[in-house]
Amino acid sequence: MVNFLIKLIFVLSLSWCASLDAHEHSSNKTKEQCSSDNIICAKTVTIATHPNGDIWRVWSNKNQMFYAISDDKGESFNKAVKVLSINEKISSRGENRPKIAFSKSGDVYLSWAIPGTKKYTGDIRFSFSNDNGINFSQPITVNNDQLITGHSFNEMIVTKENKLILVWLDGRDKYKAKKTGKKFNGSSIYLALAQFGDNKQVRFSNEKITQGTCVCCRLTLLQSDVNQISIMYRDIFGDNIRDFSLVNYDLVHNKVINNSRVTFDEWFINGCPHQGAGISKSGQRLHLTWFNQGSKGKGIFYAFTDNLGEKLSEPVSIGNFERQAVHPNVITNNHQVDIVWLEFNGTEHELWHQQSLNNGHNFNKAVKLTTSNTGADRPFLYTTNKGDNYVSWHRPKTGHWTIKL
Repeated sequence: MVNFLIKLIFVLSLSWCASLDAHEHSSNKTKEQCSSDNIICAKTVTIATHPNGDIWRVWSNKNQMFYAISDDKGESFNKAVKVLSINEKISSRGENRPKIAFSKSGDVYLSWAIPGTKKYTGDIRFSFSNDNGINFSQPITVNNDQLITGHSFNEMIVTKENKLILVWLDGRDKYKAKKTGKKFNGSSIYLALAQFGDNKQVRFSNEKITQGTCVCCRLTLLQSDVNQISIMYRDIFGDNIRDFSLVNYDLVHNKVINNSRVTFDEWFINGCPHQGAGISKSGQRLHLTWFNQGSKGKGIFYAFTDNLGEKLSEPVSIGNFERQAVHPNVITNNHQVDIVWLEFNGTEHELWHQQSLNNGHNFNKAVKLTTSNTGADRPFLYTTNKGDNYVSWHRPKTGHWTIKL
């Protein structure tokens, strides 16, 4: 009976994930409004803060990429601008979406995944602008293996040392293993460091970070120290136990510093949950959020680590598991820690928020921020150049929404 209930809960959870699109209802009027540059027709929206304080949002529709800029911290945006150099299929749904980042001088970087000729294959693509988005370079492929295999779920940051870093889930090692008759479970994580030439051409290194990861849960990436990054990812342990690990990487010596399992919920599943983690940093403390459906832990959890994942605080349960709480994310501002996530009340998706003002030791009561009856993208978080935390939430067929936390 217990096993049956566990399986039933998981089926309901998958139904919830599907409902992010399945519960969208549109009128004929909405369909008429769906010009390619209309953000309400996008499935995902990504947002980032420019060095000058402007907020940029980026989305895709019908093989095109668009951006819009806000000079009032995201309360309003100017007219959508089409990136003329990009005209190709763009993966943009759920955990897999275009990314935007900026150099210290304001160069604009775009990265996305393009689906391949065969199912579950693709490539990581990149384009940049050094004139504030007026012109973008012709897209190039970041992964250098030239194999028809999986390359997706890309993440991108610019470090304080002004290094452009991309990471993604990569299928090349599994592809090669199958060719030689060897077993290989999951994907690998690869890293690319951009090298810009005087002629404004760009090349990317490709370095393997780890292997045996879940194939379709988004990665979370941040800079955790000087020339050092941290990646939280869904790992595969033993016979398809899918918990999270935290890997820390030295960008100078191109080597892994340490790689620690950080969740122990024991989620056994022979498949991909489409549930990535969240990560943020305050001082030397890393703040982590995740979702699991394991035998030892179900729902959303939060914990912090002061030693790069070698030891974690006691995980704290977040959200209402009975209302299918999923897709948590976290951001910090000194000792302020903000967590957002989604719940479903049977008819509407709800965006929830919970805040700590003492660096994650205690949290205030959770607050519902808003709802959507036209479907829901994952909630994401950004910080303005003034240090204020904001949430970004896209509601397909309704619009993109931001608010200060």
